[in-house]
Amino acid sequence: MEANRINIEKIKYYIDLVECRSFTETAKRNYVSQTTISQTVATLEETFQIRLINRKKTPIEPTEAGQLFYDEALVLWKQYQSMQQKMRNFQANQRETLSIEYSAMTDIQTLLSVIPAFRKENPLVELNLNKVLLKNISDYLVKGIYDVAIAFDSEFEGKKDIMTVPLYAGKYQAVVSAGHPLFDKMSVTLAELYQHPLVMLDPSVIGASYDLMVQHAQKDGYQPQIAKTVDDVETELFAIRTENLIGFFPDNYNLNYPSDEIRMIPIEGSFHTFVIALGYLSVNAKPGIQALIRSIKAHYSISG
Repeated sequence: MEANRINIEKIKYYIDLVECRSFTETAKRNYVSQTTISQTVATLEETFQIRLINRKKTPIEPTEAGQLFYDEALVLWKQYQSMQQKMRNFQANQRETLSIEYSAMTDIQTLLSVIPAFRKENPLVELNLNKVLLKNISDYLVKGIYDVAIAFDSEFEGKKDIMTVPLYAGKYQAVVSAGHPLFDKMSVTLAELYQHPLVMLDPSVIGASYDLMVQHAQKDGYQPQIAKTVDDVETELFAIRTENLIGFFPDNYNLNYPSDEIRMIPIEGSFHTFVIALGYLSVNAKPGIQALIRSIKAHYSISG
């Protein structure tokens, strides 16, 4: 294999193709011809001597090897973009860049109140936010794609090189829509909760957190009735509203729906709790990381 035959910029064409599942849409997204996309994929397949795209299916799909290549290409592309951003910042005014990954707005909300004081004390540190799938949080952090991660602390468990600082501890609540038997309840018991079907985010999106939610339910003494799994929060809310399913949401989540249409209801005596934490690699020596941690500890009055 001749590695120099791969143009790193064109790896983005393959990533987009897997996500768009269409040569035409990928070409439009990148402002190039469809022939260019086809030639790029052909070059990749020739380089690695393996078929990456199944062209017989509509819409097209990656082969097993193609999915593996996509996963690795995505990591490489993110590293490349991070490098570009850091070099641009350094060239412009020798600013330090801290790349922060998160998976949901509830993660970032725990950090927002810290930012003003941090910026005032560290004007040369640039914060670069990036949203990623929860299942990739710790993997991307360990690979050095991002400097800091904000997510459920369970995502960092078992990773000996990752240090954490707690930001927020809370409980999951049941989310139901108008017309559901539990909608008018001020709180729900475990027996009431688990007699109804649930909707959850898919393991392909939240990874180990899916199994953890199931384990919490089992610790509650029940086997959850998971009627449906979905790929994003918006689809989960749609299922809650249209199919009368129950969802689990963190208690600090802002639904942005009228209270007479959809509600979050506390669960009595449940093991469905969580902690949002900041994670970073112990070997990452960037001064900006320790400055951010100092600001967090000062704001939340965390000792140590």
